[in-house]
Amino acid sequence: MAIFDNHFHLRPTGLGVGAAKVFEKAGGTALMLTHSPYDDIPIRNGEDYEAAYARTLGLGRQVREATRVKVFVALGPYPVDLIPLTKSLGLAAAADVLKRGVDLAGRHVANGDAVAIGEVGRPHFPVDADVWRASNEVLAHAMTVARDRECPVILHTEDPTPQTFQEFASMADRYHLARQKVVKHHSSPLTRPEENGGIVPSILAKSELVKAAVGGGPFFLETDYIDDPKRPGAVLGPATVPRKTKIWIAEGLLPENIAQQIHVDLPRRTYGIETE
Repeated sequence: MAIFDNHFHLRPTGLGVGAAKVFEKAGGTALMLTHSPYDDIPIRNGEDYEAAYARTLGLGRQVREATRVKVFVALGPYPVDLIPLTKSLGLAAAADVLKRGVDLAGRHVANGDAVAIGEVGRPHFPVDADVWRASNEVLAHAMTVARDRECPVILHTEDPTPQTFQEFASMADRYHLARQKVVKHHSSPLTRPEENGGIVPSILAKSELVKAAVGGGPFFLETDYIDDPKRPGAVLGPATVPRKTKIWIAEGLLPENIAQQIHVDLPRRTYGIETE
């Protein structure tokens, strides 16, 4: 069966391709390789994102060469980048750097190197009002570019409530991006349309979250594996989605038609990808 992990990071300093091999051995068939910062590629201006994106794309190619896993890539400026850049450049210039990172990600989508812009959004911890406002400006720009490139946007934000989801839904409407093209990574298990406003939740592959999510609307599963040798297995290990999916189907927690929706139908609808 097809098994898709919707949020997976790789680093050359971590397991790298080895993590994808673990995913494949457990039964995984496809993953969304999502860009994240690299300590040795500092972001000082918008063009620095190109070198960072090149590494993520290179890791994707390595996985394709070494495994049968289908690798799809999401590129975007990590929202927390705004904070150190603000200290060195000032807030307005820092926001412009992240917007340039979004533009470069959009170019890769247009070239076919990536299928989504992400993860983008705002810090997941409290920040001052000015940083919050600037982060939302960058997010609005990302939605605009996603609309123009006809691709999804993957959000990194605080844990969402129904009110947060409605905020994102209203923002998507304002910038004419279909709500079903907005994916909330690391989401709370609010899968009913009246809870999430049509935004697509992507939840960690944990039993308690899946129990809460099943019976509502569509959702993705993810590990948010960060491939950090200092934190092995964080957030969840690379084998988690395939291993847990099989267990949950066998136990009856995850009906086969819902598993099909998670791993085949929703990736096709959201990203236009085939995971089998």
